Amino acid sequence: MKSILSAFGLILFGLLMGVGVMRYASTEQALRRQVSETAPRPERATDGRLALYLTADERAHVSAEMLQFLQGVQTISAAVSDEDRETIQATADNLRRGNGQGMGVQMKAPDGFRQIGQSLRQEFGSIADMSLTSDMTDIQQSLSDAMTNCVACHGTYTVVEVSD
Repeated sequence: MKSILSAFGLILFGLLMGVGVMRYASTEQALRRQVSETAPRPERATDGRLALYLTADERAHVSAEMLQFLQGVQTISAAVSDEDRETIQATADNLRRGNGQGMGVQMKAPDGFRQIGQSLRQEFGSIADMSLTSDMTDIQQSLSDAMTNCVACHGTYTVVEVSD
C-alpha cells in the first residue's frame, strides 16, 4: 500500500510539475510578446527622420492618399495653365476632404504629422474657394504654398512598417 501511495504521490508531483512548467513557458512567451509589443520604439528612423510606425494596410492607405494629393496637384497645375477654373475647384474641393478611412492612422500619428495633413487640406480648401474669382497667379501661388506641406512632411517623417 505504501508503494502505491508513493507511486501515486510521484505521479501527482510529476503532473503538478508538468503543469507548472507549461504554465511558466506560456507565461514567459506571453510576457516576451507583451514586452516586444510595448517596448519603446526609436523616435527616429535610421535616416534621421521621425518614424511613423504603421501596419502594411495603414502604410498602403497613406501611400494612396499621397498619390491622390500628387495627382491633384498635377491636375490643378495643368488647369491653371489652361485657366480651367471648374477643374481647379472640383479637384481642390475633393482634396480638402478625406475619405474617412484614415482614422487609425490619425490615432497613431504624432501631432505634427496630423497638423501638416490638416494644413494641407485647408490649403486645398482655400484653393477651391478662390478658384472661380482669383487671379490664376494667386491660385498658382496658393498651390505652391500647399506643396510646402508636402515637402515638410516628407522631410520630417518616414513610415516604418510594423506587424499588426
